[in-house]
Amino acid sequence: MSYLLLVFFLSAFTLGAQPGPGAGSIEGHVLNSLTNSPIRKATVILEAPQIRLVAETDADGSFQFLDLPPGAYRLSASRGGFQPRRAHNDISLGPKDRITDASIRLRPLGVIAGRVVDEESEPVDLARVSIYQSVYREGIKRWENLHSTTTNDRGEYRLPNLKPGRYLLQAYGDRAPASNRYGTQPDTFYPPTYYPNALTRQQAAPVEVEVGTQLDGIDIRLGKVARPPSFRVKGKVVGLPPGSRTVVGVSLHPSDGGIFGGGSTIAEPPDFAFDLSAPAGGYVISGNTFSDGPEVSGTGTISVTADVAGEVLAVSPAPEISGRVRVTETGPKKRLEGVRVILTRLSDVGFQVHELRSDISGRFRSPKPLRPDSYAITNVHSLPEDCYVSEITLDGQQISPESFEIRASGNLEIVLAGTAGQITGSVSGADGKPSQRAVVTLIPEGAQSWPAKKVADDAGSFHFLNLRPGKYTLWAWEEVDEVQWRDPEHRKKYEGRATEITIGASERRNVPLRVIAEDEMK
Repeated sequence: MSYLLLVFFLSAFTLGAQPGPGAGSIEGHVLNSLTNSPIRKATVILEAPQIRLVAETDADGSFQFLDLPPGAYRLSASRGGFQPRRAHNDISLGPKDRITDASIRLRPLGVIAGRVVDEESEPVDLARVSIYQSVYREGIKRWENLHSTTTNDRGEYRLPNLKPGRYLLQAYGDRAPASNRYGTQPDTFYPPTYYPNALTRQQAAPVEVEVGTQLDGIDIRLGKVARPPSFRVKGKVVGLPPGSRTVVGVSLHPSDGGIFGGGSTIAEPPDFAFDLSAPAGGYVISGNTFSDGPEVSGTGTISVTADVAGEVLAVSPAPEISGRVRVTETGPKKRLEGVRVILTRLSDVGFQVHELRSDISGRFRSPKPLRPDSYAITNVHSLPEDCYVSEITLDGQQISPESFEIRASGNLEIVLAGTAGQITGSVSGADGKPSQRAVVTLIPEGAQSWPAKKVADDAGSFHFLNLRPGKYTLWAWEEVDEVQWRDPEHRKKYEGRATEITIGASERRNVPLRVIAEDEMK
């Protein structure tokens, strides 16, 4: 037994065997937040400085902690099939106090279940079913792969423990179409398919999961697709210096997002030739450093209707971004060191985030070359207290932080104004008491500012700095994840609980908020 475990068991034994003169107790229930029914065999944890006790609920969902010294305690509970919950408000226990109503309510998680069948409605066993959730990463909405499962001999699958949200399902069976002639390839195949029977993500039907929803019958139908004839695409990469040892990766991606891609290959020195095959269609051809040498990058478009020879893909050194942070007003010098500019690549092919951090003079440089693509500035952090971002320019031209192009090296300038507003406030519960550790979210009107989140302190207080003059909407949540509070569709459900506020230049406003309890969330 380890030393830490020994200390834990000795501490627990000491508490149980030798209660102090002021010992008290905490009792309560763990309940299903939807049905109010008791949850059996839930794990309940009670914590205080140097104390951590664990209980298990009985058939009535009851738990109790005995012989407790006075102090402030925090309660949490968990059970498979439910979202774990940690109470936000501490329990204050005085000498010989007996707390009997320390209940905690768990939100049931959702389930998606169904079958994978072929074009004749026969079950497909051992098919892989992947689930994608709509999430926000650095403020950008994307579909993110959560995990996968495999169908049983009846073609059935089950995906449990899902939080409320929107999901896509994709099934892939490795059943090979019949091919009984030597030396030939099958003329059909089973492509990966999104629910219900879509070949592309754009055509897929999202599945909406609510709190505790059990969705059965979400069947995915696989079907054979004719394999189109392929054509050769041969060419070479140009633009590298003589004697370069850089190996370039070359790829073909369908312009329309279709399922028939052209694959990838490498172009090696000294001739940097490449040879790909692709069905008829329009493609984006791209080349990037695969190994060795400096970063290079290039893109182009190509229409494939027959064999292509002599295709030329020009590459050049990958762009680098440098720039500075400056303040428009004159006056006392601002400390500009450590300002963090979050630059996010928007391409569906790859999600990349770059952090540009300013030095003592306010200057910054991208830590590595970038892929030519569309980008967004998804946040600017660590500004001087009284400043906000008033303008962003690239090579002297004002840009929208939501989307702009980087095709060549350039100079990015973050212009600050020294008249930022502030919002302070406090969060309370339905009982009027401070809501400790509530999550306060702030959504600006317009694209020139970014959403923000603060966690209230033990007194329920919060503070937002660096606000651009304008209109904002605030919510206070007992518990909310990144997907929910950033999603406009989710926020729309709680419009009646929002607080709107307009901030002027250098203005400070104080606003009280009422928390949205986790039990109230849909």
